Amino acid sequence: MKKILFLLCIVLAVTACGISSRTAGDRQKVTVGICKNGSSKTFIKYFTKCVKDAGARPYFFPAYATTDEMAREFVSSVDAIIVPGKAGADTAGRSKYDYKIIREAIAQGKPVLGICLGHQEINGVYGGKIGSIAKYHPDTEIKHKEKVDNFNKGINTEAHAITIDTTSRLYAIYGQEHVMVNTSHGFSITTLGDGLKVVATADDGVIEAIEDNSHNVMGVQYHPEALYGRLKLKKHLLIFKNLVNEARQARAARLAAASAQ
Repeated sequence: MKKILFLLCIVLAVTACGISSRTAGDRQKVTVGICKNGSSKTFIKYFTKCVKDAGARPYFFPAYATTDEMAREFVSSVDAIIVPGKAGADTAGRSKYDYKIIREAIAQGKPVLGICLGHQEINGVYGGKIGSIAKYHPDTEIKHKEKVDNFNKGINTEAHAITIDTTSRLYAIYGQEHVMVNTSHGFSITTLGDGLKVVATADDGVIEAIEDNSHNVMGVQYHPEALYGRLKLKKHLLIFKNLVNEARQARAARLAAASAQ
């Protein structure tokens, strides 16, 4: 127990030092917290580029949020949250840690973007379920998880189209009803969580994006960080710019509410 408390103190101290050491001008920038979660160096590079090019500062959480207190401290130190997909040596049981971050972000009014597994975890927080594409979409002709010689072809190319609800925030971001996306997943949402709305689907019915507009929460099944970070497709940077804009607006609202008290 003493060892756990000691490690927790170190993590919190590192977080506090990282925040307090910023310059005054630096603190004006939106900070986007990213659940590192064993992500490979390649995907860390992608997220860093996407967040920086969107006009914000990326901050990778130094550990899993194993306690509610850690989740509260991590989320308190940033303006928005990205929960990535599984891209590396993720530990078993990762979702229970990500759930803490997602719930805390919602409680603190911080915008959330979930990607691939992060998208599915948002659905789980809202009480939804996922299932195997092979079971729930057995007749699909879309290769949602395709590898060639152990290379994920799907995540590194525009693999298939999605259709976007024209009343959604996602449509406002892209300005298009049909967008080509990449893919790298064997599971998808089967039961939608309460309070969420399906805002994009693939041609086979697989849910590709969800939103909770009342809490600035969005999940996408595809990987915009690779579409922009690797393939340099500028339209997919817009999803990160939207997150940064929402975070800036939410921070201004919190500050205004605090000064009014």
